[in-house]
Amino acid sequence: MPQSMMEQIVHSHIEAQPVQATQVDFIWHGGEPMLRGLAFYQSAVAAQQSKKVTKQIINTMQTNGTLINDRWASFFAQHDFMLGISIDGPNLLNDIARIDKNGHSSFERTMRGISYLKKHNVEFNTLTVVNNKTYQHAKTIYQFLVENGSGYMQFQPCMDHELDRRTGHDWSLTGEQWGQFLCDLFDAWSAADVGKVYIQFFENCLMILMGYPSQMCHHSATCGQQLMVEHDGLVYSCDHFGYQDHKLGSMSSDKLAQMAMSSQQVAFGTNKYHDLNSTCRSCDFVEMCQGGCPKNRIATTQDGGAMNHLCQGYKMFFRHALPKLLPMVEAMKKGYSPAYFPLFN
Repeated sequence: MPQSMMEQIVHSHIEAQPVQATQVDFIWHGGEPMLRGLAFYQSAVAAQQSKKVTKQIINTMQTNGTLINDRWASFFAQHDFMLGISIDGPNLLNDIARIDKNGHSSFERTMRGISYLKKHNVEFNTLTVVNNKTYQHAKTIYQFLVENGSGYMQFQPCMDHELDRRTGHDWSLTGEQWGQFLCDLFDAWSAADVGKVYIQFFENCLMILMGYPSQMCHHSATCGQQLMVEHDGLVYSCDHFGYQDHKLGSMSSDKLAQMAMSSQQVAFGTNKYHDLNSTCRSCDFVEMCQGGCPKNRIATTQDGGAMNHLCQGYKMFFRHALPKLLPMVEAMKKGYSPAYFPLFN
């Protein structure tokens, strides 16, 4: 991405924020963002600061951490970057799918990067992709992440779309495999770490049960709030839909705010609700799930409707976890930590 385009994107994003917004979020991700080099991000921060806005600017980067060294970590600390580290568990599990182009392990380099973040007191969380080789190891993965300082965890099911596949391997989960992983993970977390360790999906479930809107677009009734800007300035409806059919325009010729409010983008977001099949609408768990992400609606109902491939897994989890999630909600409503949930059974 040329320097001039980066500056244009930064300025346009800040200008596109609503007046009432108190912060502006920049999420640097896609492939491996650190390959762009430290100088690029130094320039990006300078471009942000040049706008002299009163809103707080938040920078987040999703990375495998293999390139983090003292200079990078010092920069992240100086500018309050939040780092998301992509790691799938201990060495043998992580390197099932996370090897470099030469077939070498990435694990030790990722762990070295984490050590630099700790040295410079840079806040980080972890993102773990669960595949059909690792789903049986939820407790091992969870304990590894806790022991290495991850207090906020995200877990994503591997859904290997054929358009995105770069190898001959298909790492995709079945619904039942995803359900087993979530149930095992929940048991490990709820046994001792409620209120201490935050797992995005579990926290989102609690918020929904408390009556708040979902903070995860996957489980919201509608979506379309997170556009993706590619390295060439092309803008797409979502980072899960970086295909020609979902291209909104280009930063070189279109206004970001106009693309975000375009009829095409509004339709993209509301179609998540309108396309929800009748089976899902009558499901006991629809308020918790909302049919999941549209990219995963590749299964079909008996009447031919599009259904989330992971549906059975989510049902497994909700049946398993709600007997504990509901007492957690009762505890919070009465002003207690959710960790006191056994008292409200």
